[in-house]
Amino acid sequence: MGAARHVACYQRWIAGQEAGLGELEASSANAAAGRATDGELRAVVERCMRGYAEYVATRRALAREDGAALFAPPWCTSFENSVLWLGGCRPSLTIRLLYSLSGEGLEEHIEEFISGRGALGAARGMGLLGITARQLELVNDLHRRTLRDEDALSDRLATLQEDVADRPLLPIVRERATAAAAALGAGASCDGLGMRARLVVATPAGAVDHEVDAAIGSYKAGLGRLLEEADELRMSTARTLVTEILTPRQAVETLVAAKQLHLTVRNWSRRGEAAVTQPARSPVTLPPAPSSNP
Repeated sequence: MGAARHVACYQRWIAGQEAGLGELEASSANAAAGRATDGELRAVVERCMRGYAEYVATRRALAREDGAALFAPPWCTSFENSVLWLGGCRPSLTIRLLYSLSGEGLEEHIEEFISGRGALGAARGMGLLGITARQLELVNDLHRRTLRDEDALSDRLATLQEDVADRPLLPIVRERATAAAAALGAGASCDGLGMRARLVVATPAGAVDHEVDAAIGSYKAGLGRLLEEADELRMSTARTLVTEILTPRQAVETLVAAKQLHLTVRNWSRRGEAAVTQPARSPVTLPPAPSSNP
């Protein structure tokens, strides 16, 4: 039942991504043709962010049931899982995507802006999206804060992984090793199969399995809490960028690129894995060549 709910949540999210991309692309085309107001574009962006918030809320409930399932979900391809950070994309990826989307026109001015040389007016647009100096300053500040928060969450994940191995799993491993050594000493005359049987009997599994269960349960709960915080960071970073820093049209173009990237990676990796796992065709057997003898 739990796995089915996870899969259903993901499928709804993908369907929402596809529908949202269509709406954003239509809004982008209307904006380019001068047929969309800022208010209309802002409403589209808000609907997109509302869908994201609903997805995060659903994942929060699922993470509290089984946080580990969302860190390497089996409903994703192996390639998708390889690029996940705490169950999703890195929040800073949205900001890097903005830099890439802005293109060379923005990069020409970054060094000048950071070093303080020259005069970049607040109304002077740079790059393909027309990013202003003030926007660039705000994006840079958001990027620094996001990277700091990402590092803090990564450090906590590392600590959680170390803790579950150190307490109580390492003492349990040592206790069982001691029991195994004692069993070997007592049954040195047994053959290999007999000694293995004595090891199983001598190992105090029942006495410690509840400790292992408790440790794993605590670990999974910790993963769930980290995933909740990572999802909140993903959402807050995206919301700050597209609703507080960018103009409505810039926000639409950034969200279009983000959804295109997500769906393209997903579809490409699925085609690649399907090709690898597809059964090889049986070799074609050619008829024997006709004899040259009369």
